[in-house]
Order: sequence, then structure tokens, then C-alpha cells
Amino acid sequence: MSKFFLLCTFLLLMASSVLSQGIEFNFDKTADFSKFKTYKWITLKSEEPIDKLTDEQIKATLDAAFSQKGLQKVEGDGSADLLIGYESNEA
Repeated sequence: MSKFFLLCTFLLLMASSVLSQGIEFNFDKTADFSKFKTYKWITLKSEEPIDKLTDEQIKATLDAAFSQKGLQKVEGDGSADLLIGYESNEA
């Protein structure tokens, strides 16, 4: 059943310009996130890919937050309870 939630639990972070940033997110509001123990980063198709340094900073910040919530990151081909991806758009 958790495979269903994998596709429904993406974080969508949208950063605009440096002066004005807006963040939007989307997740399944009926999901019991206390049951999830692992997560894995995925790459979403984006018209304008973000630079490598910013990508690393975003992921490091979220990795720290997920760790505080008790989630463990899965690397490589391992399966995870949650798939996490983000998209950046300039407005």
C-alpha cells in the first residue's frame, strides 16, 4: 500500500527570484506519515534545471529536516517508503 503513497508524496519547492521566494508543496493529506521510515531523492523533469550547488544545498537542508523527523535516506537502487522530488521555477 505504501507504493501508492510514493507517487502522492512529492515535495514541490518552487523558488522564484532572490528578492521574492514562494514555496508550494503538495502531498496526500490523508496519508499517515508516521508510518514512513525511509525516503529517496528522485529527479523531476524540469524545463530549467537548477545548478548543482543550489541542488546540493536544497537537498542538504531537507535531508537534515527529514533526519530530525526520524526518516532515513536510501541511496542507489534501494526501495523507500517516500520518493522526494522538487522543481524550481523563476517568475
